[in-house]
Amino acid sequence: MTTRRKRARPGDILEVQTPRGRAYVQYTGKHSEYGDAIRVLPGFFAIRPADFMALVSRPEAYFTFYPASAAVSQGLVEIVAGQPVPQGQVFPAVYRRAGASNRQGRVLAWMICEGTKETLVRELSEEQRLLSIASIWNHEALIYYLTQEWRPEQDIGIPPERPATVAPPEEPKVQEESTDKPRHVRHYLYFATAKVGKTVAAQLATQGYEITSRKSADGKNWLVLAEHHVSPEGKELDSARESLERLAREHSGQYDGYELEVSPSPG
Repeated sequence: MTTRRKRARPGDILEVQTPRGRAYVQYTGKHSEYGDAIRVLPGFFAIRPADFMALVSRPEAYFTFYPASAAVSQGLVEIVAGQPVPQGQVFPAVYRRAGASNRQGRVLAWMICEGTKETLVRELSEEQRLLSIASIWNHEALIYYLTQEWRPEQDIGIPPERPATVAPPEEPKVQEESTDKPRHVRHYLYFATAKVGKTVAAQLATQGYEITSRKSADGKNWLVLAEHHVSPEGKELDSARESLERLAREHSGQYDGYELEVSPSPG
């Protein structure tokens, strides 16, 4: 029976509608640094399972961070059941996060986190590739990654290559016709402390941005990388930039500009 609560509790199973069917995640609790944690449960379903016990126990599940409480209250996801969180599965005992990245988004080094211990590695071992990644997903990102059946081991920090669009001489308008596609934008915001940065990251995640929140490459500040798509005309870009500049000032931070992809994003 569907639970009609509007506030998520640890153990709640949340139903997510995707283009491939119903998918499920389990809310496990609030992490002190990254906010609401979820375990992504494997599979797609045409109808809602009668029993979630076996699904919750599947070892293929992985962790990520997603504003589950806000998503429930906004009706983006639905609480459909509750199961005890498996022992030791409230938060990942060991996880990884980007330790340093270049402006193109390539991860130059990873931080392996275990309790209060952090180890910097430049190349992931096969075992480390399986670790959950500390990343805050908004609702659109959650649906995208679920639909793509994304898994942590697929992400080794190399942005996917985008095939170049070359217009044949006999069809000079091919590239012009593609300019109606949304373009991907990355905004860079820096804050003096992790606490302030993570507060801003959580706020932006609820506004539809895909967020990466981590210590900056220089180790002195906290980076909030906010990503989204804009129309070719770029009208939303000016509005977003002004809003982010204002938000950074309100939290005594710095808005350090944006990157706009030259080529339209596929799809």
